[in-house]
Amino acid sequence: MFNIAIPTQYLIQYLLNINSMLAKKHRLAKTKDVLRTFSRGRGFFYPLFTIKFAPSSKLPRFTVVVSTKVSKKAVVRNRIKRVIREMVRLRISSFKSGDYAIMIKPAAGKVDPVIIREKVLQGLQNSRLLS
Repeated sequence: MFNIAIPTQYLIQYLLNINSMLAKKHRLAKTKDVLRTFSRGRGFFYPLFTIKFAPSSKLPRFTVVVSTKVSKKAVVRNRIKRVIREMVRLRISSFKSGDYAIMIKPAAGKVDPVIIREKVLQGLQNSRLLS
């Protein structure tokens, strides 16, 4: 009756029931935890982003902050966050335990999100937070 083309990526995820979200236990969501990471965390500074890392004995937990200075369009900001979270989700077992805050700088608004993802990955490896 209806002939609908489904992209292969979504079909494979549906058939394998792969969850593409960052697990709740790996999210840094509470305000007090985020503020603690900002205030006490060690900073790693790069041209497009800053990483704050606060060691802890818990699992690695992440938050990605993209302000309206990066882009006034929520679509652009959310795309950057999704791309970075997906990179984190795929490599979560390689991170040191602790709380991570990845803050995207306004200069990143002019760069493709895939390039930002690669730069964040390089930054995490250079900071020795990712093996």
